[in-house]
Amino acid sequence: MTARDDARRGRADVRDTDRAYAPEAGPTLPERLIAARERKGVDLLRAERETKIRARYLAALEAGDYADLPGSVYTKGFLRNYALYLGLDPEDVTRQWKRERGDLSLPAEPVLNVPRPLEAPRQGLAISPVLVVAGLLVVLIAAFGVYIGLQLLRYAKPPTVAVTDPAQAVVSVADGTTSYTLRGTSIPGATITITDPGLDQPYSVSADGSGRWTADVQLRRGRNEFDVSAVDPETGKVSDSTLKLFITVPVTVVEAPG
Repeated sequence: MTARDDARRGRADVRDTDRAYAPEAGPTLPERLIAARERKGVDLLRAERETKIRARYLAALEAGDYADLPGSVYTKGFLRNYALYLGLDPEDVTRQWKRERGDLSLPAEPVLNVPRPLEAPRQGLAISPVLVVAGLLVVLIAAFGVYIGLQLLRYAKPPTVAVTDPAQAVVSVADGTTSYTLRGTSIPGATITITDPGLDQPYSVSADGSGRWTADVQLRRGRNEFDVSAVDPETGKVSDSTLKLFITVPVTVVEAPG
């Protein structure tokens, strides 16, 4: 091979090298990044949240301000991750970045992939003996609180008393009637006291579990008066009102012979 052939081959190699390093016709890398992001329909803040790359670094990539980025290794990692996010070829983006910087002659640098934060695995609900005991304690405390509240309410409120038979406070019975069965309601277990002014000892009965009570009283001819009240045996409280009943037994008038 002659010297002329060597010179001709050397000039061809130089032209091939220049053509390899010459910037390709078309949009610059910042223009490609902006266009890809706009096609994706996201802004820099959303891209920052989804790529974990700060918005100011993404803005620097889209503006071509590589001096604002923290070194070429980080820049290359940012470009690869951003290209993947935008749907671009990361190798092609990296080559264009090198061409536009004029770094094709530099040795390849290790690619830094920016790690994404790991999500903590969701833990299932574990039922332990401690949780069971705690739940039982909460139920017991709540039940005890309800019981105390009911007891306080009962101690604060006097018992009620009502007479259902007779239905009216003033009634008359048939001539010759000597007794009457009074019926009424109160609180369960209440002591019902029925006072007759004509007797030394009052009548006393107890209400059943449903609060119902009955009492047989004796009647005399004429007007019989009874006072009905109730006492809660556990609290000692007396009903606020005393009910009055009037039961009249007709008096037979015997006319003297004329």
